[in-house]
Amino acid sequence: MSKLYNEEIKERFLDEVYDNEQTKNTLRNLFHNSELEEYRNEKDLYSFNRDEIGDLLNHINPHSRVVASSIGRYINRYHEWAAENGLRDQLLPLHGVTNEWYNQFVDKTKKIHWAEDELYSEIIEKLDNAQDQALLSLIFEGILGKGFSELKGILEKHINWSKNEITITRDNEEKIIKLSDRTMRYLDNAIKDNTYRVFNSKTGDYNEKELMSSDYLFKNVKSPRSKGGEPLSLQVFYNRMQSISERFEMDYLTPNSIRQSGINYNVYLIAKEKIENGEEPEIGYDELAVVGEKYNASKMKQGQYLYFNTHLIREYCNEQTLKELYDIDVVMTRR
Repeated sequence: MSKLYNEEIKERFLDEVYDNEQTKNTLRNLFHNSELEEYRNEKDLYSFNRDEIGDLLNHINPHSRVVASSIGRYINRYHEWAAENGLRDQLLPLHGVTNEWYNQFVDKTKKIHWAEDELYSEIIEKLDNAQDQALLSLIFEGILGKGFSELKGILEKHINWSKNEITITRDNEEKIIKLSDRTMRYLDNAIKDNTYRVFNSKTGDYNEKELMSSDYLFKNVKSPRSKGGEPLSLQVFYNRMQSISERFEMDYLTPNSIRQSGINYNVYLIAKEKIENGEEPEIGYDELAVVGEKYNASKMKQGQYLYFNTHLIREYCNEQTLKELYDIDVVMTRR
């Protein structure tokens, strides 16, 4: 990977402001994306004005307003740090910008959410590995965790075949999740499978490799460095997801997009049931909290109480998205 523009300054910023290595890598990716615009403008990103930042966002081509504004927050923090260290003036171009400003840079043609039948019929059923089918189906059902933590600890004994349930560890507590018949079938196939076909994105070919014997649901491929009885590492999970996205040429087929698709589906089910019961298909905090509990959505504190941050859910689960995915007219309320 090429060096960053003004790399010494950028690495100093990362070291002084951030401790988390994953966040630093996210920023490095942003800086690699900004490099072309920096050379074109002959100045560092910390000196960009609002129009130049807009050109950069157009170049990055974010797939949602949330992603665009997240990039903006990182750039603004870089500007603040530069101003604190005398590298730029105190007038910060992103102070006071609205969501509407970020919306203009969003590429709305990119596919990032799927209806349930679409995800299963067009993607999951076409996967070559039972392990990967189980992986995507569990994420869609709400099992993920930071760094795939809820997935990599699953043992065969955690699956209750008679009740369609699985026990996971979430926030250091055991939690039982109800699963669909389809997901249970994928879990059964994943446990029985003893080979894994590794996709080569350059040749389009597959290399079949033997899976190691393990009590874990997700098993390692046999190799000189692999050890039996160990859970998959974070990197292996990422590699498998990357291979799946390359296999279908879908850059935005990510754990988060699949999880959000599952949230959309569960909200749709709530609205559908209301219509069938003769009720108005209103979706407010109470309904989103039910789904948020299943999917371990983020919470925010107000006074002494924790509430689900439904504002974040509404960014991708809204009237327009549900209409597009399920052809259902819902009313999103703030109650």
